[in-house]
This record gives sequence, structure tokens and C-alpha cells, in this order.
Amino acid sequence: TYYESKRVKFVNPGQWMWKDKNGWEENLPPVLYLVCNKKPGILKFDFLEKYSIKLKIVSEEFLSLLQENGFVDKYDIATVKVVNKKNESLTDKKYYALRINHFDNDSFHFGKGITYQSDFQKKLGTCFTVYHDMKLKDNSIKQNFFVLDSIEYGDGIIFRERVLDKVLNLYKPEIYKLSDYSKLCIDKGF
Repeated sequence: TYYESKRVKFVNPGQWMWKDKNGWEENLPPVLYLVCNKKPGILKFDFLEKYSIKLKIVSEEFLSLLQENGFVDKYDIATVKVVNKKNESLTDKKYYALRINHFDNDSFHFGKGITYQSDFQKKLGTCFTVYHDMKLKDNSIKQNFFVLDSIEYGDGIIFRERVLDKVLNLYKPEIYKLSDYSKLCIDKGF
């Protein structure tokens, strides 16, 4: 939220960001602010992700592409104003925040996974598993974009190859095949 009269212009009480066993603690506000240290007019992106709160910021173009390809009824939505600390708009593009409520884990056969565990994860008793041969259970569904509820895949959106050309038209997409993504995750050590 933006407060003109306060010393700290942007204050975020944050209750809308947290989820417990009963669901989200608060509704998503109708307007959110993405505050960046940039000059007005130079910021461009179509997708930005914040996995810890299941929030994906998408351009109007990407949102339309998602919706045209069956990615609907899976999220709460808010308008995002992209501004600097002076509340100056940094772009003329329209952006939206999608808070994911429904995940597509049940739509996939995960196959054999590759598990990685760093020394830190060993202390916590956790690990990461990536699936290089993950496949849809039902290829006849019309949905082309998918979101998984997992640390390994939660920071992105999985899509079918048949929409690759449309995704490549977005601003500088970072795209990996599932097999390459698995290798990248292992090499980076998560």
C-alpha cells in the first residue's frame, strides 16, 4: 500500500501473503505495488515470480495467453502498479498479480526422480527431487499451462511445446526443457 503522508511511503502489513491449513489469512488486495529502483519508462518484463507467497506477476499479454490456454480459475488476481519509491510509474504496460490457489500436481505422472540434498538440507532433514521425465496423465486436456506446488517447480510455469512459439513472443522468456531443468537444478545445488 502507498502512503503519501508517511516517512516510509510503502507499507505492507502482509497478512494477505500468508496461508495456513484453513487457507489464505486475508483476501488479496485489489491493487499491489512493485517498487523498483529504476527510472520511469525503462522496465520491461512479462513474468516475475515470488514462490514463497505463491505470487506470480504477469503482463497483460501473458495473462491473456494463460487464459486463452486454459489457465483459469486457479488464482486470485490483483492489479500491480510498477513504480519507484517516489510512486512514479516505471512502465506503460499493465501488470497483474496472480496468487495461485489451485495447483496441477495431480495432472502429472512424475516418474523416477533425481534427489539432491545439500549439507544444510541434511541438517534440516529435507531434500529436493526433480523429475526429468514428468508427463501429463491426460494429453487430451486443453490446458497448456500448469503450476506445481513444489519447491522444485514452484518458481515457474510449465507449458506444453505446442504453445512455445507464443511464449517466445514474450519479453526475454527463460525456458528450459524438463530434462535440462533437472540438470540445472542439480548443478546449482538448488
